[in-house]
Amino acid sequence: MTELKKQEKTIFLTTHYMEEAEALCDRIGIIDHGKLIALDSPKELISKNDVSNLEEVFIKLTGRRIREEL
Repeated sequence: MTELKKQEKTIFLTTHYMEEAEALCDRIGIIDHGKLIALDSPKELISKNDVSNLEEVFIKLTGRRIREEL
């Protein structure tokens, strides 16, 4: 996937792993119950929501965790 990114190709990635999204994506859209609730770069989403990572962005915007602790 990083080779395609270097070629400036558009890639749609669906994942619940925010660390993966943060590492691979230039822009991230967060969808909750079928609605786009946020769209920006990982850095901007984190900064605008005054949190330290994308999982915290999701929790702040939705009030829910992505994965429940086992």
